Amino acid sequence: MGRHHLQIPARAERIDVEPYACLARYYDEVMDHVDYKGWANFVSRVVKRHGRKFSRGIDFACGTGMLARHMTGHGYDMVGVDGSVQMIEKARKLKGKRGHSLEFQVCDLRELPMVPRQQLVLCLYDSLNYIMDEEGVADFFRVAHSLLEQDGLLIIDLSTDANSRFHFSDYVIEEQVEGASYRRVSRYDTNRRIQHNVFNIYPDDEEVVYVEHHKQKIWEVAAVIDIMMGEGFRVDAVYHEMTFRRGDEESDRVHIVAEPV
Repeated sequence: MGRHHLQIPARAERIDVEPYACLARYYDEVMDHVDYKGWANFVSRVVKRHGRKFSRGIDFACGTGMLARHMTGHGYDMVGVDGSVQMIEKARKLKGKRGHSLEFQVCDLRELPMVPRQQLVLCLYDSLNYIMDEEGVADFFRVAHSLLEQDGLLIIDLSTDANSRFHFSDYVIEEQVEGASYRRVSRYDTNRRIQHNVFNIYPDDEEVVYVEHHKQKIWEVAAVIDIMMGEGFRVDAVYHEMTFRRGDEESDRVHIVAEPV
């Protein structure tokens, strides 16, 4: 459980908005603990470990584009797609590293983006957990399969039941960021395997509080692998967090590496 106490301002008006409609303004600072550079290093090592050498990739649910940008530092021309207009607006301010291209477009991860076939498809940082039904998960794998070249790789991650139970079953944090303060409350429904994250965001220059409800389905690892295999993938590895040890339901996070067959 995390708790930081601030003087949260009283606001007379509450406005419920879609996920990331307001949070996108402050997302990079709220998530400044995320090691995107280390994550890109791990992905690069995974690709090498699986005997590939790639130069093109796509990052689904890319958010503000930080992971995609770091991937350009590993020699990739990257495309990032996300269903949030606000997140993509922020991402488009980024430039690729070392002369490599970095492009962004608004597209839900269950829809086929307007891009050529890719060598590497990524869907990381709990993004698949935001799909709440099996058909939606299958839709994503169909999209990924259609985008990948024959020798390409798909790398996804899943936040697990262990992570939600031990870290987010009763989690509250209040913080000040540049231009706003926010309060996040997380609850985990163990029976339905649904994690509910509520953000109350208080911009300094507005007399309102914006409320965003974020829900995640905490999928069983085996269930996602079954769906993946049913959509034409062979699973090459399941890794424990950002290591090459075998991952399972006791991991806080697993990375699944697969290829089209």
